[in-house]
Amino acid sequence: MKFNSLTFLIFTILFSTACKKGFDGEKKSQTLPETFMVVDTIFRTGPDRLTTRVEAHWWGTSAGGFVKSFEVSSDNGLNWTKTTSQDSIFLMNIPAGQDSSDVIILVRAIDQLGQKDASPASTLFPIKNSAPEVKFVFSQVLAGIPSTNPINVFPVLKYNIQGFDPDGEVLQSFELFINDTNQTPYTFTGTTNAFTLVAENPKADSSRCQVFLGTSTKALPDLSPYLRLNAFNIIYIRAIDKALSKSGFTPTPRIWVKKVKSDILIVNAYNSSKSFVQNFYCQRLVTAGITSFDTLQATEILDNNYTQLQPDFQTQTRTFSLFKKILWFSDDASFSLSLGQRSTSSFFDAGGKMFMAVSINSSFDPLSNFLDWTPIKSLVNPASGSVFRVNINADVPAMKPNWPVLRASAIIASARPFELPSETNDVGYDSLYAGGIIESISGQSPSPWKGTSTVLARRFNKSDNKSNFIISSIPLERFNAKNNIDSLFKQVFVNELGF
Repeated sequence: MKFNSLTFLIFTILFSTACKKGFDGEKKSQTLPETFMVVDTIFRTGPDRLTTRVEAHWWGTSAGGFVKSFEVSSDNGLNWTKTTSQDSIFLMNIPAGQDSSDVIILVRAIDQLGQKDASPASTLFPIKNSAPEVKFVFSQVLAGIPSTNPINVFPVLKYNIQGFDPDGEVLQSFELFINDTNQTPYTFTGTTNAFTLVAENPKADSSRCQVFLGTSTKALPDLSPYLRLNAFNIIYIRAIDKALSKSGFTPTPRIWVKKVKSDILIVNAYNSSKSFVQNFYCQRLVTAGITSFDTLQATEILDNNYTQLQPDFQTQTRTFSLFKKILWFSDDASFSLSLGQRSTSSFFDAGGKMFMAVSINSSFDPLSNFLDWTPIKSLVNPASGSVFRVNINADVPAMKPNWPVLRASAIIASARPFELPSETNDVGYDSLYAGGIIESISGQSPSPWKGTSTVLARRFNKSDNKSNFIISSIPLERFNAKNNIDSLFKQVFVNELGF
């Protein structure tokens, strides 16, 4: 095919025009990104308002580019938080003293050039505050071990609490009331999980209390309202959230709070023959001229719950510290020695004096460290297949002059003599009674035990030779066959311990 000159000219013009259209046009600019939310307003009123925990969703577009991230604000644009997410849960704040509010969440998209949406998307959320909650947390039976929720105590009260704000905020405070919710509340921090009340004057008819939070050993500066002594009490608590909304009043079960009437505490830790043994010791005290004393039933259990034992060792320590002298008797060495080890340090540090008679049977673990706070270094263990015992009418001689010889009024099937600790520059130890023990070996005739046979000893301060702890590993109520036990008690409680 041949082209004439006219045809060639027309083709050249058309080609030139096409080239200009395809390669010489202006580049289109990238616009600011746009942001969108699911709704711009949520309509809720009164009780139908949302809680302060709200969920928001958004997305963005960018003509000529792409959205790289977002910025979100929940305080009307004062502060922005960068995110790549397209949803989030927000915990909204309600002004203090108000139970509802309308809050706006703003979102703006940011493209790959760093350009931000000039007109952020927004959603208005109508929210209301949810009232906080609080409850007392009580001890539970664990692996067959009874719970410890005392119903009869000296004026030391410990309670664990658990506060909760459904809106997810940390509580602002708790308010404490004793017996009367119309009184001025006692306020403490909302992060508290436990508090302890200790009477300022435990011998009064009523007393304000020191308040300890958690496990702190330092009391708060202000005293609590009045606690009634020798009376039932109910403790009330309520929670306050950051919007100043208050929970209802949560009460404890009523609890009998005993007045401290003396400096002497009798701790009855017997599991059997409780009344018989307590009457024996109380009569001995009265005969020795000691007529005023308090009692604590350490092993009393009702509905699988210890009724007078404190819920933890720190609180039991504070209870023992209300007294200057303690007379403790027990037929369960593991229970009493472990309890005493963990709860008498403050008592002794303050100059307290103790007498303990604890029957130590063959089941007591000889490797236990429960003895390290007593005048006992270690127990003397019989040979394998044998036991130590004391026969009826056996005599146990005194190691000090003018102390009476004790005679057994019953067979002591398991007697445990012991070794004394080494003396220090300040502290000494004396054996007060030793002997009377026989070793019973299976298949052989019993024979007198000729090794270490101390069964009653004292710990004393060398500076003044005054005893601060006397311990017996035999049950003294079974050693009055000669009717002379009162002479021993006068030596122990009057002359040695100064009861």
